[in-house]
Amino acid sequence: MDAVKKTVTITGWLMSRPALTGLLVFLFLLVFIGLLTNQRYYFIKETEHHEMAHVLDVVKQNVEQTLRDSYATTLTLALTIKDNGEPENFEAIAAKLIDSNSNFLAIQLVPNGIIKYIYPLKGNEGALNANIFTVSSEHSMRARESIRSRKMYFTGPNRLKQGGVGIVGRLPVYKKDKFWGFSAVVIRINTFLKDAGIVNQKHEKFYFQFSKYNISNKREEFFLPGKTDFSGHTYDSVTIPDGNWKIYLVSKNRYDVIGQLIYPLLFGLSLAILNSLLINKLLKKRLELQNVVDNQASKLIETEMKFKTIFEEAPIGIALMSAVDGKFLQVNKKMCKILGYTEQELFKLSLKNISYPAEKLPGNLKGQTDLNSDGQNQQQYIHKNGSVKWANLIETPLLDETGGSESNIMILEDVTDLNNSIKTITEQNKRLLNFSYIVSHNLRSHTSNIQAIAGLIEQSSSEEEKKELVVLLKTVSASLDETMVNLNKVVNIQTSIDVITEPLNLRDYIGRTLDVLSDQINVKSVDIRNDVPADTMVNYNPAYLESVLLNFIFNAIRYSHPDRRPLIRLNSYPENDQMVLEVSDNGIGIDLDKFGDQLFGMYKTFTGNPDSKGLGLFISKNQIDAMNGMVTVQSILDEGTTFRIYFN
Repeated sequence: MDAVKKTVTITGWLMSRPALTGLLVFLFLLVFIGLLTNQRYYFIKETEHHEMAHVLDVVKQNVEQTLRDSYATTLTLALTIKDNGEPENFEAIAAKLIDSNSNFLAIQLVPNGIIKYIYPLKGNEGALNANIFTVSSEHSMRARESIRSRKMYFTGPNRLKQGGVGIVGRLPVYKKDKFWGFSAVVIRINTFLKDAGIVNQKHEKFYFQFSKYNISNKREEFFLPGKTDFSGHTYDSVTIPDGNWKIYLVSKNRYDVIGQLIYPLLFGLSLAILNSLLINKLLKKRLELQNVVDNQASKLIETEMKFKTIFEEAPIGIALMSAVDGKFLQVNKKMCKILGYTEQELFKLSLKNISYPAEKLPGNLKGQTDLNSDGQNQQQYIHKNGSVKWANLIETPLLDETGGSESNIMILEDVTDLNNSIKTITEQNKRLLNFSYIVSHNLRSHTSNIQAIAGLIEQSSSEEEKKELVVLLKTVSASLDETMVNLNKVVNIQTSIDVITEPLNLRDYIGRTLDVLSDQINVKSVDIRNDVPADTMVNYNPAYLESVLLNFIFNAIRYSHPDRRPLIRLNSYPENDQMVLEVSDNGIGIDLDKFGDQLFGMYKTFTGNPDSKGLGLFISKNQIDAMNGMVTVQSILDEGTTFRIYFN
């Protein structure tokens, strides 16, 4: 009891001194703002580190994929070496390996450390007969360590004997448990960095730096333009031990965090000052009100004003309605804003006038108007402009002294945006589920084939039969690798969050595409009629536009009619604030009744053409969807096809 009395006494003492109380409130808010600012600082830094870690994780996975491809290539090349130490079919096998991976500049066999076999030899003559043990002390140390550990190693970036800068991966090869030499791949440095995702122009907030640790001079060497002193900058890094590489991701602006904190801090200080002044003023007002004789009347007036303010300024719609006919008796500003009517217009309406008729709801939405367990239900209402609004409704009767009710309080919360967000997430989940079906179907067939062939190899007693099965296994594995590359392209399109767009001249890009396809056009004597105006511009990603044009024009050439000269027409025109590109041909056409729902599916083909893989239209459709565009098709079998591409 004494403690309570003491608290009351202190409170009364403070309330009687408005200036001191305002100062104490200011100091309290100042400390509170300091704590919030500090918490926000750590949150911004943590978010930045998470973002960096995610980017670096993707880069690391890409680098590791390149290293795995290099290891598979060198291992395959090593298998061509016979027991007598001579390679078998080096040129043919090396050519296939180069064709399957365009990242490689050259493939080498290095018996006893001397480069004796190179494919392709043209352009790489300078490396022939080079001794890797004498190139540099670092090369010698790494090579000898690789022989000792029997593990593949990577060197570089280094200037190559044949010219240029590249990365070399070497796998030690042993025959009859005796060191034979190395199987090696040479990778273009620009291709290596691009495939890894180390592209500084892509990021506005960060830049990459790439380094290696030189074990001979025990120094870290950097290879990308930009600062190598990261002091004062936020950065993160990842190490690739196979090549003694380190990849840094560094923030470009060291004052970025301060810029994000200064305005909230100034706002908080202003708020603290304002609150202290407000407290001081309120306390002074209270002291003045204590001297007013009619204190009870003042309290009633103040209560009425507060209620009116709460009612008018509430962030949700509130209305007083007649319990008899549902007419609006009183509404607040938010209710008028949600429904689009003025206060006077609503007084002439009832709840029934603005409710969306249940019979017009789609079948999957009719059940959403049922009451929830807390007395809240979700209804659709008609906005004044004719649009439909989703809202949560709570309706409570106002009881009088007899227990009856002449009016109800209705509370309306607009959830239209929330419902739209849920719809968007549902669509994204559907896309993810469809993609999982694609992955499951395509990978299962390849892995089943590999498992079956492996079983046949184990059961085979003939060496010749085993060799044939190994060749078949390589074919299946190559097909699996192609499938993974195709699926990776789809993932890159569907998960890209940083697609760069710019104004592009559509006619110029069509001209470039026709130049690329000039051989096919000449072979089939295709009549190309490009009627796209010279000043037609679209805001698009350059790589996506090239891919879309190439796929649609190439398909028109590929599926030309054998009995008539191919004719391809290209035209563009605006339609509903969108630019439309129309690609028409007089080819064999498509049976849309039979294949229309599968036209843009992955690996879906509808002709006996052996070159058809069913991938071009699928990737183009995904690229158009990624740019918020649309593609439609009209076709008559044996007469021709017209595709319309809508640029958003």
